[in-house]
Amino acid sequence: MRKIEQLFTILLVPVDAIMVLVAFVIAYETRASSIPLPVIYLWPFDQYIKLAFWMVPVWILALAIAGAYNPKRQGLREFGQVIVGASLGAMALVLWVFLNRSDFFSRLIVFYIWALSIIGVGLGRAILELIRTNLYLFGFKKKNLVIVGDLNEITSHLASQIKNRPSLGYNLYGFINESGKNEPFKYLGHPSEIESIIKKNPIDEVIFADKGYDDGKLFYYMRICQECSVTFKAIPNHAQVSARTLRFDVFEGIPVIEFKGTPLDSWGAVAKRIVDVIGSLIAIVILSPIMLIISLAIKLSSKGPVIYRNLRVGNRGNFETLKFRTMQIEHCTGEQYGGSRAETYENKLIKKSNIKEGSAVYKIARDPRVTSVGNFLRRTSLDELPQLFNVLIGNMSLVGPRPHQPKEVKNYTAEQRKLLLIKPGISGLAQISGRSDLTFDEEAGLDIFYLENWSIWLDFYILLQTFGAVVKGKGSY
Repeated sequence: MRKIEQLFTILLVPVDAIMVLVAFVIAYETRASSIPLPVIYLWPFDQYIKLAFWMVPVWILALAIAGAYNPKRQGLREFGQVIVGASLGAMALVLWVFLNRSDFFSRLIVFYIWALSIIGVGLGRAILELIRTNLYLFGFKKKNLVIVGDLNEITSHLASQIKNRPSLGYNLYGFINESGKNEPFKYLGHPSEIESIIKKNPIDEVIFADKGYDDGKLFYYMRICQECSVTFKAIPNHAQVSARTLRFDVFEGIPVIEFKGTPLDSWGAVAKRIVDVIGSLIAIVILSPIMLIISLAIKLSSKGPVIYRNLRVGNRGNFETLKFRTMQIEHCTGEQYGGSRAETYENKLIKKSNIKEGSAVYKIARDPRVTSVGNFLRRTSLDELPQLFNVLIGNMSLVGPRPHQPKEVKNYTAEQRKLLLIKPGISGLAQISGRSDLTFDEEAGLDIFYLENWSIWLDFYILLQTFGAVVKGKGSY
């Protein structure tokens, strides 16, 4: 069965490639025959299909970057990875058009390709998964599973899932435990007899569910199963569940486990940077008219520069964030603006109107320093659009913890200093979960969860939710 599962993982690549190519073809035909929106110009089909063949490998690479070829694929998470992969592929196509200054066909066709590739790849994978999970209907036998441990809430749940979900492809062969109490399931023997039990019975997989085990017992059972070519799995205890980011390595011939602060390194960091560069470039091009209008409104409504530079702390030390100026210039903190007088006034406002008392950071409600234009920009978060250039430069990311000032960071707890492990972001879990309505402890908790559980799919989800949070304006000041 293990070889069959590997085969189906490999089959994903050609199936995805076919579905993406089909999406290109259907998108072309759909746009060519569109009646409500007549086409002014379309490439000849033979020229278009050549581009499609060139873009298919790019789509496959994008899906791989999104994690869509991980052997451990699951439902909605996998579909999210498909959406991310298709979006990266569409971004690459748009970037190709932009860089080549091509006399490309209708831009609407890119949206069709994106949507149809998601539907097609998702459908192809669903069909493959349906075949894989029902192989026993085609003559393949189910895997015989044995549970090591007493019958309790966890093992009973495992047993009921195996019984009620035949698509899992498992047959609960029996229990191994010390008490011998496992009615109504078959009792195979005492854990000390596990080697002889495995050798005498057609067992394919063992799940070790005894929560009272020690490491010696765990590794003994694992070794026995490995020697008998039986898949071994264990339900972790609380400490192991807390260690979300483990890396196994060898140090001078001795096996060691590295406890990492975040999975966002190596290829993960590369993938995130690629998304940041492409995403910020596209956003800057699309939003440039809006940024121009905002710049004119700021310049006409109050004296001073359009862009406000504020010192913040990131994963590589201090840097300047770029924002549209929302306050009167004399009240902006910083040596190049209001200087010490502005700093003194801000400290008075913090004591009087801080809505985040008792936390490392501050937030001034109904800030009297804000201009009328600035008030609108803050409520709509449009003041943060220039940070797209921070993302492009590389000292910020599209998604990550919000950057704070040095005087705020010095008040972080030891746990909250984890926020400095990764690049700060324009948006994050806190921004889509209440923004300023959250206490800083709640905000930090969400951001720590993000950096410990990062994935491209999670980034894509946060970016989608950001639009809704901004439109609602909940928690903004």
